[in-house]
Amino acid sequence: MTPRIFLLLLAAAPAVLAQNPSPGDPLPGRFPVFPQLTRYLNLQAEQIVELGRINLQWRQYLNTKVRRVAEVEGEIRQITRAETVDAPALGVRYAELEAICREARDTDAQLQATARKALTDAQLAKVAALEQAYALLPVIGEADNALLLNAPLPGLQMTAVASAAATRAYPGCRFVQPPAAVTPMPSTSGPQ
Repeated sequence: MTPRIFLLLLAAAPAVLAQNPSPGDPLPGRFPVFPQLTRYLNLQAEQIVELGRINLQWRQYLNTKVRRVAEVEGEIRQITRAETVDAPALGVRYAELEAICREARDTDAQLQATARKALTDAQLAKVAALEQAYALLPVIGEADNALLLNAPLPGLQMTAVASAAATRAYPGCRFVQPPAAVTPMPSTSGPQ
């Protein structure tokens, strides 16, 4: 979805939702970018718009980096297929991939910190609870494999969850490295 279409939908959604609000929608008449998260955190309209803006910024950033990674990987293929391999040129391309990867990790951490600044202290506490639950996914997978419980979602391969590194795939990254943990930031809006 292009940014223009997303912004158009974002602008038009309140009018559409005001006509047909969904049952149980905590914010009838407003565009629910993340409906379950909106209900869980009790997000306000301004927070939803801010999180949507940050998400759009991340997607635009990723699109440019993914395109560049594809170009660099094409250059690597060309250099590798050449009769004589140009080692310095190959090294420059691999160094660029690593630079893109590191920049993407840093940008992700910065945007996550920015998104958390939009939340209240009570909402940040709920996000911390989500992080704690997420950290238990490998244990849940092992418990499922040991037949101590059933996988929480039908068809979910908990063995894959239990053995997979819980990391985000960044453009240009050739090796798995967990992202740095971001701790909840205190709210500047005072107690809620």
